[in-house]
This record gives sequence, C-alpha cells and structure tokens, in this order.
Amino acid sequence: MVDNIWTDFAQSYDAICSQLNCYRRMVDKILRDTQGCETVIDAGCGTGLVSQALVSRGLSVVGFDNNPGMLSLALRKQAALPTEERRRWTVLEGDVRSFPPGVPALADAVVLNNVLFYVREPEEVLRESLAHLRPGGRLISAGPRKRPDLQKVMTKSIEEWQAEGRWDAALQATTAYHVDLTRRLVTDPNEMVTFFEPEVLVETLRRLGFSRVIAADNDDYYGENYYVCMAR
Repeated sequence: MVDNIWTDFAQSYDAICSQLNCYRRMVDKILRDTQGCETVIDAGCGTGLVSQALVSRGLSVVGFDNNPGMLSLALRKQAALPTEERRRWTVLEGDVRSFPPGVPALADAVVLNNVLFYVREPEEVLRESLAHLRPGGRLISAGPRKRPDLQKVMTKSIEEWQAEGRWDAALQATTAYHVDLTRRLVTDPNEMVTFFEPEVLVETLRRLGFSRVIAADNDDYYGENYYVCMAR
C-alpha cells in the first residue's frame, strides 16, 4: 500500500468528481464502450466511482488500487450495495504495473482512468492490461494530455453548477479544499509524469498488439484530457 497525496485527496476527489459534469461525461463514454461486456477490470480504481457505475449497469467488476485512503472509500461503497450488486464487485489491493491475484485472466475490458499519468513506464501497465484481455477485449484509457489547466477546468465547472443551481455553500467548501490539493498535484513534477495525446496512445497500443480503434478523442475535461478505447 502506498500512503501519499492520494490519501489526503481521496475524500475530496470522491466528493467533487461525482459532481463534475466533465467527469460524468467521461464515465458515460466508459459505459458506452463497455456495452456488451460482462467482466471489467478497473485498474487503479481509486474510490470506485467508475466501478460502481459499471456494477450498476449489470457488469461484474474487479477493481484494485494501492492507496489506503482510496481503497477504504471503494470498500465502503461496495459494502453499502444490495447483495446482488455487491457480489459482482470485487475490490482488491494491488498495483497497476503487476495486476494482483484475483484479477480475471481474460476480461472483456480493462479501464485505466486517470492512471497512466502517475506511471513513469506506462508501457509496462499497457502490456499487463493486454495480458488480461480476451481476444477482442477492450482497453479504455483516459487521462491528461498535458499538465492540466486547473483554473480552466474549475471555472467552466463552476459556471455549469451555477447554471444548474448546484453551486451551494457545501459544494463551494468542498471545491476549495479539493482545488488546493489538486494544485499541489498538478504542479509537482514527481506526481504527474506521463501525458498522452490520443493519437500517440493509439500508435503505442497498436505497437503493443491492439488492433482496432473504437474511440479516440481529446474532448474530456474541456479539452484537457484524452479518451482512447481500443480492442485487442
């Protein structure tokens, strides 16, 4: 287990990302591109926001993370689900560079949401993901194209919240704390180390053995993030 900035970040990440329209739009893409799947690996699952959305759609999900703060929130969400959904959601401790025991050998999809930016050798993670996908299985990766423009993302998000009447005192307080932590994250060169343009990630995945592009764009987070889905 790795106790780092993400331990402090876990609570506000969970509270804010669940409210961000840009995050919700990204999750909608993941739900779209996992239609027809049965088993999904959520590698670096964090607080389980994506895992829970997939489970609610009827999929079986194995998520894992190496941060205790993030994992504790994911486990709390899993425990609160009805029995049938809880049975379809497994939460494990593990590292994305070497998937832990208990992860399916041949999953229908692997999700790497905001994971690769934290890894100095992303191809190690991509190869591990490929090894756990059935033929035709899908890899979905989303993350920053460059060091994120935090002010841009939060300004546009607040404008949307205000237009929707959601910018209340509670959300303002949570946002202030979250932005302070996020600023530390995005300005520390040791915390964010790897970025991708979608076309570069697509070419990397082709070289590693992925065959077909299902989706590739840079629309998420108001143009700050890439989204790529490719089939093995």
